[in-house]
Amino acid sequence: MVWWFSVPKVAFGEDALTELDQLKGQRAIIVTDRVVADLGYPAKVESMLKNNGWEVTVWAEAESDPRVSVVKSAADAMTKSSADLIVAIGGGSVMDTAKAAWVLYVNPGFKLEELTPFDTLNLRSKARLVCIPTTAGTGSDATKAIVVREDDTGRKFATINPELTPDLAILEPTFVKDLPKTMTAYTGMDALTHAVESYASVWKNDFSDACSMKAVTMVFEWLPKSMSEPHNLLAREKMLVAANLAGMSFGNSQVSLAHSLGHSLGSVLRVQHGLAVGISLPYTIEYNSAENEATARLYQELGRLVGVLEPDPFKAARAFAAKVRELQKMTGFPRSLKEAGVKRTDFDKGLDKLVEYAMMDSSITMNPRDIQSAGIRRLYDAMFEGRPIDF
Repeated sequence: MVWWFSVPKVAFGEDALTELDQLKGQRAIIVTDRVVADLGYPAKVESMLKNNGWEVTVWAEAESDPRVSVVKSAADAMTKSSADLIVAIGGGSVMDTAKAAWVLYVNPGFKLEELTPFDTLNLRSKARLVCIPTTAGTGSDATKAIVVREDDTGRKFATINPELTPDLAILEPTFVKDLPKTMTAYTGMDALTHAVESYASVWKNDFSDACSMKAVTMVFEWLPKSMSEPHNLLAREKMLVAANLAGMSFGNSQVSLAHSLGHSLGSVLRVQHGLAVGISLPYTIEYNSAENEATARLYQELGRLVGVLEPDPFKAARAFAAKVRELQKMTGFPRSLKEAGVKRTDFDKGLDKLVEYAMMDSSITMNPRDIQSAGIRRLYDAMFEGRPIDF
């Protein structure tokens, strides 16, 4: 069987933004949100493009966990501007909005929930895509994946298509230096979850493994420094690179159970994505490694990279989960749903739907250990209370 490793061109470092000067075309649309727009980053990019002769439209209506209706609005703006370049400036939701809108811009009437990896979309017949992340975690600047939310149910669904891989990712550290500590921690744990899950995914491969391993070591080293020294541009750059590497990894191997649990938490209880998957991560490490020595050895390998030297693979996997929780404690990241502020009444009310949506999520098919609804329910209950997994 033939596999392909799909990645964008990447510009990184303090002068990364100058890569915009190399772009050719006539009409650009900047996709962003109002928070990022208020920080002035889109205006800076707009000015650079205009100085190079581009006509520029700015659409700043992206939302967290984008609904299909909002994606359609972005696509309408692309159509109105006749854009031949799409520039996404923001976090994962902004970049996913731009990607999904790109699909509808080129293919009007297409149903995003029916998108498969095998569809021919001809996206570059109309436009190219540049992604400039303003968080260091989602990895959307490196992947062929999108996550969108249904308008009627609020359920988040994820899908992939090779054409969605950006043409260019610009990792500009000055665009993340003002990221608040809470979001630095949330998005940093998102990057770590991508790296760890892709390393244990059933679709893992040698190329994705290399990216995962480097990303894990970088997050453990540079996330605490990004928290304690927020204007340290080297630390910010390293976290951008770590997130991009983790994106390259899971974009070519896929995430698994922690993301199924996290997507459902976002859909039902509106838990922020990085927070949801980050809380889920150590519990899924414990669950996945409990019965399978081969999977336990994978976590043992990652553990060695961050100082876990336990020779027994099962004990080493649990020690690696403990190491993740130690990093979470160091960065002020909640280690349970209760600690994250989820109310017991809301949790109990939404539990059936949490289980249902997690089982429906496509990421669960990539998990190295099978799980059914009863197991999902037990995982969620442990995650709420903060109990380690023993089944």
